Amino acid sequence: MQEPERLSSSKLIRYWNDLTALPEAPPDADFSTREMVRKSRLTSNVLFFFLVMVIALLPACLIAPYPSYFWLDLGLLVACLFALMLNKRGYTFAAGLLVNCAGFMALTMALFSTIPFDETTLQGYDMYVIVELLAVSLLPTRSIFIVAIISTICIIGTLFYIPHTAVLDKDLQTRFWIIIARPIGMLFLVAGVAYILSSTMATAIKRAGQAELIAQLEHSLAEQRHELEEGVEQILATHVAVANGDLTARAPLTQDNKLWQVARALNTLLVRFQRASLAERRLMLVDRAVVYYVQSIQQAERQQQLPILPLARTNIDPLIVALQGKTIGLAQIQMPHEPLSSSPSVGSNQFSTHRERSV
Repeated sequence: MQEPERLSSSKLIRYWNDLTALPEAPPDADFSTREMVRKSRLTSNVLFFFLVMVIALLPACLIAPYPSYFWLDLGLLVACLFALMLNKRGYTFAAGLLVNCAGFMALTMALFSTIPFDETTLQGYDMYVIVELLAVSLLPTRSIFIVAIISTICIIGTLFYIPHTAVLDKDLQTRFWIIIARPIGMLFLVAGVAYILSSTMATAIKRAGQAELIAQLEHSLAEQRHELEEGVEQILATHVAVANGDLTARAPLTQDNKLWQVARALNTLLVRFQRASLAERRLMLVDRAVVYYVQSIQQAERQQQLPILPLARTNIDPLIVALQGKTIGLAQIQMPHEPLSSSPSVGSNQFSTHRERSV
């Protein structure tokens, strides 16, 4: 039976908070946002029980001998509802200040409207403790002493400036300090204890927030370290691939990576290096082709024959065509990537030629 009741109570509190407080903070929210949501939900929960008390007092105030009690309690009810609306919109401090001021004014007006002031009404001084608890829960912690001082002034004012019954006047003449010490002492005792507890809780919450922030920073640093290690490994793998002759290798890092700028610069360098390497290779083929052509022409002159100059698929192929004629275009080199032989005999094995006499 306890577990269903606990679930039902938790569901009721969750529904009340969704209705009268800020929504829950996302997991990645900062400490100030989470603290704002916590205060808003604390205000919502405190006002829930305070609202229940105000509603429960309505029938008692209705049958009280003073009609002003009912209207003061009804006004306090309206103030609570309006404070819940402010809290829902994020004005948590304004909601707490409104409830505290409304509660203090309602209680003070109820005491000053009780004429003649009798000994039974002295019990109303204890209600100032409720205002203190509201102040320490909904307002800055030090405000509880302000409430205690103002409440003390109101208590003394009711004893000196409100007409009393004959019995109370007689008691005040003989036991004034005893009568006034009880409510004032209780006010400052509650204020001191509540201040200590509230300060301790605020310090604990601050430390918990700092610990959570440190944990988040450590987690973020661990993720960044893992990302950097992964990026360094990819860049290192790219260097190894290029060193092994794969000039098409690139660092596969995206813009969301911390080392993206480094990878981008490396990829640009690799593109330029690949182009330079290709240009160097082409130049080397031209140099080797020129050497081969010179040796072929010299050998043909010694044998008094027409030189056969096959196209080597280099940049000097148009020159060879222009010097020897278009029929030379039928001679094609088989393996342009292989080095050309420096001797004509070897060159005849490397090139497959078809010679046609000029017309």
